[in-house]
Amino acid sequence: MARLSRRAKKQQRREIVFGLLIIATVLVIVGLVGYQLTHRSDGYDPETLCPLSGPKGHYVLLVDKTDPLSFTQKTALQTLFTDFVEHKVPQGNLISVFVVGEDYTLNAKPLVEICNPGTGEDKSELTANLKQLKRQYSKKFLNPLGEQFQAMTSDKSAKFSPILEMLQMVNLESYQRHPMDGERHLLIVSDMLHNTPGLSLYKNIPSIEDFQASNYGRKSYLELKGVDVELYLLVNSPQYQGDELMGFWHTYFESIGAKISKVVPMPG
Repeated sequence: MARLSRRAKKQQRREIVFGLLIIATVLVIVGLVGYQLTHRSDGYDPETLCPLSGPKGHYVLLVDKTDPLSFTQKTALQTLFTDFVEHKVPQGNLISVFVVGEDYTLNAKPLVEICNPGTGEDKSELTANLKQLKRQYSKKFLNPLGEQFQAMTSDKSAKFSPILEMLQMVNLESYQRHPMDGERHLLIVSDMLHNTPGLSLYKNIPSIEDFQASNYGRKSYLELKGVDVELYLLVNSPQYQGDELMGFWHTYFESIGAKISKVVPMPG
């Protein structure tokens, strides 16, 4: 076999190096494509920020504004709301915020409804614009929710507190409008003293059987099957907010398929 000349050997080495570079480049491209395919998101709706495949879960916050909050209560609500928005609701989950006012027909729709898009902490700079994701989280998620905080409080006492009617609206305008297989949570900030002409828990706390048999109970019926309920209790009238009141609400939510997992008295 004839020996290769020095020039031929050098050319052969160049071809080998060039071939190895091509192989390495192809491997890098394949790796990046594979990473993007395995780590890409489903995409999201630019308006609601929800995954195009649908929200992964649903968190509803219902705030009772039928009584003015004390300074301490308002501070506690602000802390609760911030923690709820920034830490409690997982990425890809929908947030709906409602209020209880004197006329439930004026508060039937959520103040705001939006998904947590995430800050991009779970993403890589190779596959996502992290600065843009952080700006989106702040501008399109935190800001719209924060702007509604003042709308959750009032400086005037209301004549009525239609908590049961608002629970119906929450069901109709949130859970039924956005059916999903994920977890459903309901956080209620209220003294839980429902007060309407048809039923006043200031005057009488009925047994669940008597309530369900009454015209008012039948009229306000709903189902919240599988919903986890957290009560953040505004202690506005402690003389009416004893074990009997809490017993009524525990049995009420159980009767409609939900469960109270937590009762937390709010400061103030």
